Order: sequence, then structure tokens, then C-alpha cells
Amino acid sequence: MGKQGRSQRRLPYIKKVLYKKLMMRGAKKQAAERDDDGSVDRISNLPQHILDHIISFLSQEEAVQTSVLSKSWRYLGSTRSTIEFIDSHFIGKNETFMSILDKTLQGYHDQKLCVQEFLVWMSNVDSESVLVLPKWIPRVVIDMGVKTFLLHYYLENSTYFDFPSVVFEAKSLEELYLERCKLGGLKAPDKVLFSHLQTLYLTRVYITDETFQKIISSCPLIEYVFLFNCEGLRTIKMNKLHNLQEFDFRDHNDRSIEEEDDRSIEIDAPTIETIIILGCPNWFHHHMYFPHLSYLYMEKVRLCSKSSFDFLSCNLPCLEDLVLVSCYGFEEFQLLNRSIKRLTVWGMEKSIKATIDAPNLVLFEYEGKIPPSISFTAITSNEWKSKITLWYDVDIDTDRSSSSWLLKLNKLLNVVSRSEISLSLFQHTRTNHEQLFENVVPDQLVVVEHLNFSLGGYPCSSLPPFLNCLFRICRPRFIGPYLHDNPLIETVMPQKNLTEYLCKILVMERETMHFFWQQDLEEVSMEASDHNNGKEWHPVLIQETNNQDRPQNVRFRLKWKELIEMSLISPNS
Repeated sequence: MGKQGRSQRRLPYIKKVLYKKLMMRGAKKQAAERDDDGSVDRISNLPQHILDHIISFLSQEEAVQTSVLSKSWRYLGSTRSTIEFIDSHFIGKNETFMSILDKTLQGYHDQKLCVQEFLVWMSNVDSESVLVLPKWIPRVVIDMGVKTFLLHYYLENSTYFDFPSVVFEAKSLEELYLERCKLGGLKAPDKVLFSHLQTLYLTRVYITDETFQKIISSCPLIEYVFLFNCEGLRTIKMNKLHNLQEFDFRDHNDRSIEEEDDRSIEIDAPTIETIIILGCPNWFHHHMYFPHLSYLYMEKVRLCSKSSFDFLSCNLPCLEDLVLVSCYGFEEFQLLNRSIKRLTVWGMEKSIKATIDAPNLVLFEYEGKIPPSISFTAITSNEWKSKITLWYDVDIDTDRSSSSWLLKLNKLLNVVSRSEISLSLFQHTRTNHEQLFENVVPDQLVVVEHLNFSLGGYPCSSLPPFLNCLFRICRPRFIGPYLHDNPLIETVMPQKNLTEYLCKILVMERETMHFFWQQDLEEVSMEASDHNNGKEWHPVLIQETNNQDRPQNVRFRLKWKELIEMSLISPNS
């Protein structure tokens, strides 16, 4: 929501004072007008508009309870400018949720009161009780001059709530939040009077292209548009919107990339700063220029290699964050953008080739099945980070043959070697790691700051050859905590077993195993973190790995010989 929810805007110190006064309900008036220390009750003596502002931070139920405090509080709870009802707060009450809502709105109507915010969450009421909504929604949005309207309507096994079309005549409306509603029906409204609407937030709403277009074209002040899993939309046009700052479209319905999908989005908004598109394959930018766009997120969007990346390079002079998730339609691209600071490419099923000219880059993230072929021009940032996540299944096809896969990884690590590298590997097929040594001549050893991995539920015996492969091309400073929650693997190796076995290889039986990399490993120590975020690490004894009470997150710190002077070591040496 544009404005934070009421629950997020509570003022604890005010509520403390109010509830302390509620405990004095049976006391004499003189005592009730003073605090426990005998001081004057300054809150109740505040001006009326201040009292109204204070009570706006309470829920509807809490606000009504304040009527017993004193005369100045008697009607505040039933006349405040915010009406907020959450049906879950009324479970087990004698009066039904809808009857209380009906009485409250009747009171406002009889007193001809205005309402600034009308917020209703409904998920536990019966379908018959909903009939009170068509009675009051026209009065709230028209007669009471509401500025913020929220209706969360989600009843199990129910259809959309048919939202009254009179809402389109609400001239005072500034924010509209709807969930599980049908807006406008099959026919577009004759007129829309949203001259003050700034935020449109639709979740699981049925709305046609014609209705949406009529709404958007009637909102000269619109700043924020959010469309989540809406039905009926095929062509979205956001043209000539000179105040739009954020557009967020998300469709989480599963659709195959190969499936024919002609849905499209077109945006012409020179002031826009954030664009998020998830699940709509076609974004028609037509060489639009977005001088203020700083954040662009695209998921499952079709990108034509040349025109799309030319647009990303030339027409977004202030872009700082570019996120591409499971995008398709290209095998290689060239990106030249001096403003980009964070570049994320996730969900790549095939190998890609990319040339990236982003001198101010501070973070590069990649996730896919095959190490990409990427080249960077000179990056001027003194400190930048790269996070590489790969799904390690080299025996699936010939393109991912063992030696080829390892060489691609080695080249990728060399390209990002001047960054702080975090390398995460998920193994989810059984692989003969010894094959990775065949015909492999790595460029050079690369320092990896963090190495994380998952063996995908396969036995610990696969760990030594797995490490031999990795230590052939890199030298990690830290190993762990481990990626032991691989969602693609049904049976996952317990982290405790992996930690103990790794400790055995690196420390306890290191001298008897005769690995080629052992002569370069000078020291191994263990660290643990009691926090899930892994930000605070402290040393622990190796023996503590067998304790049942050991910390959840454990990692190994490895000290190698001087990496700059180190020469390649053959596995047989």
C-alpha cells in the first residue's frame, strides 16, 4: 500500500497511556482525569484534531474502547476518519462481523460524517453476509468522500465479488486496493472520474482491457500501478502518464515458454522509476526513453537479442538495478550501460554468451545450468562482488560433458577473478567426478571467497572427487554453510553428516588421503554462527562438530599458500 498499514503505524507509548486509562474505568472522574503520578491528563486536554490523529493509529475495536476514558473521548472511536474492519478479529463474537460493519456505517451516514480511509478484510464470513457491501460501498465512495478504499475479499470456493460500478464516479478517491473482485464487468464503464487517483492496486481482480484502459486514461495523477494475477488482461497500455513512478505486473500462473502467448505491455511514462514485469512475454518499448528509471525487473519476458539490449544500453541513463529471470529469445547479448550497479541473470537453461560494459558495476549475480561465456570491460569499482550459482548436472548431455563444463567454470571464474566471488553448486545427478580431470588444463587458480555446495542427497563418498574437481581450478577461503535444502532433491544429506565428513577430509585424515592440493593448504579452522543470516561468526573447536548442541551454521576457514605465486599442480604430484 502507498500508506503503511494501520498495524505498522501503531504508537506503543500512546496505546500504553490509553489502556492505562481504561483500567480506571470505575474510578471517580477527578481521578480519571489524572495519571498515576497525580499529573494532569494532558492527552485528553489536547485539541480535537490532535485527538483525531492519535486515535487514527488504533484499530477499529481499540478505538471504540476509548469511549470510556472521558467525555472528550466518548465519540472519538465512532467518528474517526478511518474505518477499519478485519473479520478475523470477530471470530467467536455474538454479533456477526457484517452486522457490526453495517451499524458502524449507518452511524456515520446518519451523522453525515466523512471517511478518509475505508479498509475491510474479509475471508471468514459467509456469502450471505457479503450482501451488505453493495448497500454501503456507493455511499462510502460517493457520499462520504473516501480517499483510500481497500477491500480484501477472499472467501473459499467463491467467485469474484461484483464491485459496484458507481466506484468509477468517486472523484475524491486517491488510493484503490481491491482483491478478488470483478471490476467493470464485460463492458467498459461509460465514464471514469478518477481525477485524483494516485495508487491502483489490483490483486486477483477480473478486469478487461477496455475497462483498464478507460481507468488509466482517466487518471492524470496516477503514480503507482500494481497488477497481481489479474484475469482478463491481454493488452496493457500505459501511455502518456506524466506522474507514474512505479509499474508492477506479476502473473504467477504457470505457462510454458513454448506456449503461444500474445499478452503484451506498453509503457510511455517519462517519470517512471521502477518497472517490474513477471509473466508477460511481450514488453513493447518502441524505443521509449526512460530518463529516471533506476530499477528494472523482468521475469519470463521475451527479449530479442539486438533491439532489446540496445534499448537497455541506450535508453536508460539512470538504471542502477537490472534483473533478468528466466528470460528467453536470446543466446548472446551485448550490454553497454555506465549507470548499472547491480546486474542479475537467473534461471538460464542454456549456455549464453555476453559482453558487458558496465564500469560502475558493484554486484554481478548469475544462476543457471551451464557456466556462461561472459566478458567484462574494465570495471572501475574498487570493490565488487560476483555470486555464481550453478546446477551441477554435467552428465545430462554431451554439451555438458565433464571436461567442457569444468573448463567453462574455470573461464568464468577467471573473468570475475578481481571480484569477491561466492560460488554455489547444486549437484542433482550422479556424476563421475574423476572424468573432470580428463584433458583439462585450467587457465589459472582463482581465489573464491565463499564456496557453498549441495551433493543432492548422494553419499559422502562423492565428496573427495568433488573437491578435487573444484580445487583443480580455485582456492576457496571459506567452505560452507552448505546448500543442504536443494528443492529439486527429495532425499537430502543431513548437514551434520556433510560437516563431519568434510572435517575428516580437511583435518583429521588429511595426511592419509594424499590429495594433490594438500601441500598448498596450510591451515584449516572452523567457525560457527548462531544466526540464520550468517553475519556473526566465531571460532569453534573441531571436536565440537560431534556435539549435538553445535550451532546450526558451520563453515571452514582455509588458509592457502600465497596464491599469486602458486603454480598449477597436477593431480598426480
